[in-house]
Amino acid sequence: MSCANRNITTLKNVEFFSDEISKYRGTRKVLELNVMFSECGEFGGHKENISITTRQDEKFHLHYEKYSVNCDNIVYDKDSLFFYEEPLNILVDSCTIIMNQHQMNSISNFSHKLLGAKFQQRFSDYGYLFTLTKYEGFTGSGFCISFYGEDNELLRNYDELLDELKLPLSNIKK
Repeated sequence: MSCANRNITTLKNVEFFSDEISKYRGTRKVLELNVMFSECGEFGGHKENISITTRQDEKFHLHYEKYSVNCDNIVYDKDSLFFYEEPLNILVDSCTIIMNQHQMNSISNFSHKLLGAKFQQRFSDYGYLFTLTKYEGFTGSGFCISFYGEDNELLRNYDELLDELKLPLSNIKK
C-alpha cells in the first residue's frame, strides 16, 4: 500500500478524562500542569501547579497551588543529577474543586495549545517553563510535554485557562 492510498483517520475526541479512569476505586493522579515564571531571570520565578486526581467518588478533583517568589532569597538544592539554585517560593493560595465538563474541556484545549507551542518552540535560555504530565494508570504509558522559553500567546492561553477554570481564589492573576 502506498502512502497516497493509505486511509487516514483523525481523532476527533481525545479524552483526558475517561469514565474508565474516574471509576478507579481510590485516589489516582491523572494529570499535572506545573508552571514556573521568570521574575528572577536565570533563576526562574514564582510557581503555579494544577494537579488532577480521581477519588472514590468517581469525580475529577483539581487542586491548584500558587506560590509567591522572593528573588533575593536563593535556595540551593541538589537532586540525583544536578546541583541547582532557585528563588524561595512560598505557598500563598490553594484550592481544590470538583471539575465540571467545561473545565475538563478547558484543560484539554490548553494541552493542545501547549503541544502546538512546543512544535513552534525556539531555543531559549530565558523564559517560563510549562510542564504537562498525563499519567496513564499503572502501565507507564503516559506522556510529558515541556515548553521552556517565551511565547506571549501561550502565556495568554494559560491566563484564559485560569479564567475558564473559575478557581475560587481571591487573586489568581500575576
